[in-house]
Amino acid sequence: MKKALALLLAAVMLFGLVACSSSTDTTTDTSSGTTDTGSTTTDTGSDAGTDTGSDSASGDTFHLASYLQLSGVNSVAGISAMNGIDLAIKYINDNGGVNGQTITIDHYDTTGSTEEAVKIVQRILNSDVDAVLGSVNSNEVAACIPYLNEAGIYNFGLGTGASWMEDDSMIYTFRASCNNNRTVPADVDMIEELGYETIAVMNSTDDSAKTTADTFVAECEARGLTILTQQQCDQEDTDFSGQIAQLLAADADVIFMSLQGNTFGPFTKQLRNAGYTGMIASAQAMSNDQLEIAGLAPNTNYIFVAYPYVTYNSIEECTIPIVTEFLERYYEAYGEMPQHESAYRGWDTMMVLWEASKIAGSNDSEALREATNQVVIDGLGGTLDYTNGDREGYAAFNGFIKMDNVDLLFSDWLADGGYEAYLEATGNEK
Repeated sequence: MKKALALLLAAVMLFGLVACSSSTDTTTDTSSGTTDTGSTTTDTGSDAGTDTGSDSASGDTFHLASYLQLSGVNSVAGISAMNGIDLAIKYINDNGGVNGQTITIDHYDTTGSTEEAVKIVQRILNSDVDAVLGSVNSNEVAACIPYLNEAGIYNFGLGTGASWMEDDSMIYTFRASCNNNRTVPADVDMIEELGYETIAVMNSTDDSAKTTADTFVAECEARGLTILTQQQCDQEDTDFSGQIAQLLAADADVIFMSLQGNTFGPFTKQLRNAGYTGMIASAQAMSNDQLEIAGLAPNTNYIFVAYPYVTYNSIEECTIPIVTEFLERYYEAYGEMPQHESAYRGWDTMMVLWEASKIAGSNDSEALREATNQVVIDGLGGTLDYTNGDREGYAAFNGFIKMDNVDLLFSDWLADGGYEAYLEATGNEK
């Protein structure tokens, strides 16, 4: 009955979504692959059925489903998350599964469309599924979790936006990735540590980036720092010359950028090409593909961020043992380094689910939900602690700074004279 009500709600909400949105091309790229874990199916057809050959949620099988963007402009994030999930599933299955059950998973491609994500969740609710893993796109997660919670299905979102976790009624939804708003105090800490007092802000207008930027502005003002200008762009923009002119005219000590997807790299490149050699504080870590678009070093030098983790060019670059171990597994499985930090999100999510199953001693959604509120484990970005009851794992973050295409721990960079070297190299006063 509960599932039936959820499906009815989904149909009503989807009708409203379709009525108020423009038509979306849901053609999918079927070239995306998966790790062969012996238990993974990728559904890349928008008309494909829910029966993909996996065993149903019964007996010796724990059946997962994911909705991720596996094709389209920002698919690198979705594919990286899928790879991290699949790698974790193989590891868990090799170590006894969840309470003796083997994990299987069906991956569904949202193509980056919120409407498609809702359709997929409707189909998932029509299938026998034990738990659901959501998109790295926060708008897709926000649209889908009401249906999953109405159905009482244990689920995780992989997006980093703040707003979709603010509804306390979504008790079946958890997050093992970063909440961007929670990194803001650490971002401001680093700005103050550098002695900066004035800031110019650049953000895109999507919900996640705009919310983080506004939270950042409020935090700075509360600490007595001055925001000289706040410029904005749409995610589809490619020319930022107008905003950059305003940012440079402000002559701030530092520029803070809260950008998503395909605006990240082009903005950084254009800002540097316009002659800005100063420090850039970022709300998110840049993925490898974004760094290449930005032009790599020197364009990406002196970008610092508070975040759980960053991507690396090689295993040897990483100085964090738990991440090094993950990177070794990842490289062995895929023959390359993670292209986006969402690979870490996928792994961490599965590790939290596994730990919850151990505490619960059951794979029932209600038991897993209650047990997750007791989970405390070492994640790839630090401690994942759910005992405060807000369904969020990460509360403390690392500081990183990009130098010569390598991410250094911010504290180590400062201690090694990095800031003095920056002043000498750029000729900047701050």
